[in-house]
Formats: sequence, C-alpha cells, structure tokens
Amino acid sequence: MSMPWPGIRSGAPVVVSLLAVLAAAAGCGNERAEARFAASTAPSRAPAAAAGGACYMVEYDVVEQTVGTSFDLAASSAAGDTVTCALQTRGGSFPDVTLAVTSVKVDTAVFRSTVVPKGSTSVAGLGKAGYSVFRPAGQGAGPGVEVGWLTGDGRLLVLRYRCAPEVPAADAAALVPKVTALAKKVDESAV
Repeated sequence: MSMPWPGIRSGAPVVVSLLAVLAAAAGCGNERAEARFAASTAPSRAPAAAAGGACYMVEYDVVEQTVGTSFDLAASSAAGDTVTCALQTRGGSFPDVTLAVTSVKVDTAVFRSTVVPKGSTSVAGLGKAGYSVFRPAGQGAGPGVEVGWLTGDGRLLVLRYRCAPEVPAADAAALVPKVTALAKKVDESAV
C-alpha cells in the first residue's frame, strides 16, 4: 500500500481528527475563548513603593484620596543622605508629586532660620516644625505647592505638587490645604 506522505501511517486521519476535537474542546478556534484570554488594554500599576527610595511613603491611593489626583508612575533616586520619589501620570510630565527625604543634624531654630522659605506659612502638627508655601509657575512647570518639615528623628522632608503649565495660579493655590494634609499622612507613615 502506498502512502501519500512518507512517515504517516494509515491511522493518521484518526489522529488528526482527534487533535482537532481536543483543540476545539480546549477553546482553540473558539471566539469566546480567545476573548477570555485576550490581553488587557487597561494598564496596571505596581505599588509606588516598588520604585524604591522614598516611594514607600507616598502610595497612589493615599495621594488620590487626599489631593484628588490619580498618579500611575513612580520613580526614585538616591544621592548621599537623600532619597527621593516622583509620581507622574501616564498622560505627561505634569502634574507631579515629588518627595525628598534627607538625614540632617539641625534643630528647630536652624530649620526655621535656614530652610523655611520667605513667604511661607507655618504648619502646626507637622513634625517638629513645618511650613507650606505656594510656588509660582516656572522652568516649564506650572504653579505648585511645597510643604517641608523637620521630623523628630532628624530628617528633612520636602513634598511638592506641581501643576501643568496651563493651570491658573488660583487653582494651584487651592491645593495648599490638600498637599498639607498629604504631608501629615506621609509624616504619620514615616514613624
């Protein structure tokens, strides 16, 4: 008996048919099965803390609940005694939130005289001493808010929220209490 293809036995049609049945049962060729296993187009995000650095102190959900902005990306850096974290949206560079944490050997008096910017407001209940200040737009960024404080364990923390360049100054100034509230939550998480 001659075979149409070398190496294939006469029972090959049965095997091929059996494989087709198994493939169909497994969902191959089934549109519903393909849709069930299709890749998601919705981006997922790792926790901000996964970025390292100071990012363990600023989780996405806490920032969104406190400030009202949802962030998707986190990155960190370290240099000397300073670790940082930056949060951004997938949509662009702004708005952003940055946190810098530096080990320092200063007391409250030195903090107030050398670190606290002119025109800032004292923030009660934030570390040993704290301030908030509105920052005008500049260097490609929109207006923003800065909150800084000296912790009880000798660290200087500076939290900044910068808006997109087109955001009116009044809208950014309205964020001062929200960013201050976020700073207090960051301070609590750092203990």
